Amino acid sequence: MLADPGNLSSATNSSSTPIIPEITEIDPDKGGTYLRADSTPDQQSQCRDIAAHQFQICWEVLNVTGYLLDWVAFNRRTCDDRDMGFADCFLYLEIGSGANCSSFTGRSQCSTPDTREFKGRTNGAQAYYVAFNIWNIQNWFFTYYMAVNGANGLAAESVDTIARTLNLPAPKKFPILDLLAGLAFAFGLLSPSGYAAAIPILGKPVQGLAAQAPGEYLLRAMQNAPTLSRNLVASGNLDDSDVQIAQLNSDLARIVSQLQTNIQNAIVQVMSNFSLFFDFVEEGYFSTQIENLNTVTQNVTLALNTYIVSQSLQNDKVIITRALDTDINELQLNGSAYGYETGCGYGYDQWGMCGCWWYDSTHRISYGLESQKNMLNNYTDPLESLFSLGITTPELLFLNSQFCADAAGSTQGNAPGTALSTTTGVWHTECISNVKICTWDTLNLGVEHEYTDCDRESAFAMEHCDGSWDVVSATVPASYIGPYLTSSEYQGIACNSWGKGRGSPNSGW
Repeated sequence: MLADPGNLSSATNSSSTPIIPEITEIDPDKGGTYLRADSTPDQQSQCRDIAAHQFQICWEVLNVTGYLLDWVAFNRRTCDDRDMGFADCFLYLEIGSGANCSSFTGRSQCSTPDTREFKGRTNGAQAYYVAFNIWNIQNWFFTYYMAVNGANGLAAESVDTIARTLNLPAPKKFPILDLLAGLAFAFGLLSPSGYAAAIPILGKPVQGLAAQAPGEYLLRAMQNAPTLSRNLVASGNLDDSDVQIAQLNSDLARIVSQLQTNIQNAIVQVMSNFSLFFDFVEEGYFSTQIENLNTVTQNVTLALNTYIVSQSLQNDKVIITRALDTDINELQLNGSAYGYETGCGYGYDQWGMCGCWWYDSTHRISYGLESQKNMLNNYTDPLESLFSLGITTPELLFLNSQFCADAAGSTQGNAPGTALSTTTGVWHTECISNVKICTWDTLNLGVEHEYTDCDRESAFAMEHCDGSWDVVSATVPASYIGPYLTSSEYQGIACNSWGKGRGSPNSGW
């Protein structure tokens, strides 16, 4: 069946346009012109050359949506009479094969569509792109299925390293639903709120990290299919509600097994139900080749590791700090850093780090980490270790949290699984990394002026350095950037490290 009979009259896309059209006797494979009015002759020529090109914009250029809706209107009765789901019926009527793209058990029967089958036919390019999307979605879900299995082993190996590197003081409980969501949406390495703003539109190329994050396509499709989104993170037979980080490496296997079951169920729904299929393809997201299995596995592993790092930091009361319009290395070089040595002034390393700061050169923002339990904890070594071991990247840890907070209109965004919407067309931003971000007050000097957007810490600039009470001095967090660092008034009498007379941090760093 093309859709659940009970949903035929109510099935809509995000624009409230009926997805299942009325039955018609007009066959789009025998007539009709399907081209986007404002597409150029060059775009039309390239998109019609299906043997050479599979471009995302071709879905729009060739008006495949119009063709597909007309195809369903003409063939719906035939498919219903044969009791066939949409994908299998389309392939059966278009190429006459017994292709089974509706489940993984039939993957061997779901082969890449042969361009020769569609050449020389009326609207053959449009039919090809529908067939290509069917195959590509099936292939994408299967790659996803395999990738989460591979990521399970790789991420499990990283759990102990993450716990040891961050020196976690106590076991961290991870809600199983959150872990499922973290895995389920691990492809969307950037938030789905528009900050992976490289989802291309007509005539504009993919740029940046989102070009390598096919999960953004899944997330966008889910905006119109909230029930499927819920099903993808269903806990199924997992009895426990939480898992300890110490047991995470072993428990990941059963969490992954549940997710794989959910993925298998999802592909059946998408391929059988035209409304769901249309949600996935209407923007042409699956009209281009996906990443290979190794790349996808690496992305999923990296995303899952980043999620674990992000949640572990938050559990240990660690926040991200930032100084706007500040190049900390340049600050040290130009003599402005009067208060104390920053560890910078020698350039940035291969990760973009100097001292305990990471520098976003594009936006001129210096980021760091701060423990709200021990503000003098310096995270230089832990961050360098996480980056050098390939567990996460500065971009995923810092920028993902930044994007997430911006999308939420707050200092902190949502973790996976915490804000799934049940309303069609509504998606609450969820991010792999969502550590709280506080902005240093770089203009005003005083104990009340720690941040511009977060509450000050009670100990900020209140303690004297090196245990000395002979002179007025101020102890500030290790990642602090502001007047206590740059003001000549505090030259030599401000500190951000564990010095003589102050013992050592509780963490042992």
